[in-house]
Amino acid sequence: MSETAAGPDLRLSRGADAEAGRLRWAEVRAALSADRDHWRRRGGGPARLRRGYHAVWLYRLSRYAHERGWRMAAWLLWLVNGWWTGADIPPSSRIAGGLFLPQPYGTVIAGAVGRDAAFGIQASIGGLLKEPDQDIGGGPGLPVLGDEVVLEAGAIVLGAVPIGDRARIGPRTTILKPVQADEEVMPQPWRPLPGRGGAA
Repeated sequence: MSETAAGPDLRLSRGADAEAGRLRWAEVRAALSADRDHWRRRGGGPARLRRGYHAVWLYRLSRYAHERGWRMAAWLLWLVNGWWTGADIPPSSRIAGGLFLPQPYGTVIAGAVGRDAAFGIQASIGGLLKEPDQDIGGGPGLPVLGDEVVLEAGAIVLGAVPIGDRARIGPRTTILKPVQADEEVMPQPWRPLPGRGGAA
């Protein structure tokens, strides 16, 4: 996933034009505009009235503060975000513009996410305790998601694994290995079990 394809604020590798490698306010505004556009395309209603957009907005502010070196302000905004929206999006995460997060409660986003990603209710990405030092671009032990990735409700991506562009992770699916671009991963099909007292 290249820097251009990942969007201006993902910043997997810092550009030489950025002042001291810091995120610029114009990039934050562009990312917020892309977020609102994605909400419009998905028919999520007025984004500014939705708590999911508030989660994204507060994350963008905390990320900006984190990149400017205002660490106390960044983590204070992270705490406010968790209290108000129920989402856990650390300011150290790198998320490109166009994030769609309609139901933020219980969502954790720790890693790097490309443009126009969509997270269902309680969909999360994060690290594994067994591989805390491996870094593939999202941070130590954290995943990297490509552009236009969709995580359905309850989907989880754990560890330093890459998820290709336009991949779709089905509901309640746990991903521990790389997923290729345009791949769709669904959970195992369920099967009914006999009731109590029935033969197993």
